[in-house]
Amino acid sequence: MVRRPLSQQEALTTFLELSRILTGVDRLEADLGRQYLDRLNNSTFASSLQQVLEHFRSLGKRPDPDKVKQHILGDDALCPTICQIILLWYTSGMQDPSDPAGSVTIHYGTQEEYFSGLGWRLIGAHVPGLSGGYFGHWRYRPDNEPGEAGD
Repeated sequence: MVRRPLSQQEALTTFLELSRILTGVDRLEADLGRQYLDRLNNSTFASSLQQVLEHFRSLGKRPDPDKVKQHILGDDALCPTICQIILLWYTSGMQDPSDPAGSVTIHYGTQEEYFSGLGWRLIGAHVPGLSGGYFGHWRYRPDNEPGEAGD
């Protein structure tokens, strides 16, 4: 049976549902997801992304995360695309698959995408390259430094 291609909205909805399972984060921004989906569709990951989305949809509505891990993460052909989806959400970076062996080039997205990376929020750190402090602030102890034991 030949399936019709996913509409843009169906692809986005499926991408967000899969991304929630892959990242472990329930509240993902749809606009950011659209940007990531566009980046993937305009990359060498486009054809394998379609396979990943179709495979995910074949598992039914709201599949169990363990079922997703077993059926999608267990497929070695899909793993590079799955890893790329996770990398996008956590850092906004995309690895260049054409890099020679032993070399890795990461291409980051827009400023908005980079600042929205889940990694920074989940580890409680400021975005690298954005401290929010004035020039030279690093010379002084932080205002929010934890106190001595017993404070």
